[in-house]
Amino acid sequence: MILSPDFPDHYKTKILLRLAGHAGVFSLLKLWSQCQFRKCERIEKPAAIVAAIADWEGDPMQLENALIESGYARREGDALVLHQWQDQNKKLFANYRHGKKGGRPKSDTPKLQKQHIKTCL
Repeated sequence: MILSPDFPDHYKTKILLRLAGHAGVFSLLKLWSQCQFRKCERIEKPAAIVAAIADWEGDPMQLENALIESGYARREGDALVLHQWQDQNKKLFANYRHGKKGGRPKSDTPKLQKQHIKTCL
């Protein structure tokens, strides 16, 4: 999962903190982990199950409403969609596609031998 360096200071994170506290931010990270595991930004479950997946101990609707109001999620019918998660993790999805095709296509040019350079600390 790719996490932007500005995540702690992003306005969406600040809104989520205000609405659901640190537990809400932790729950968002758990949901993003599920997105990576499932290879999809859609969680086709009701709020109670989403809250269980996210290890949210409070009212499931409080978490869902906080995620939606902060802009990290939206509800599409029976699915909670983690807004732009797939866009932020394009490289992961490219890797998934390449893996289904047997990996990255082989290059016609020979690889250069890697030189081992010893580094000093």
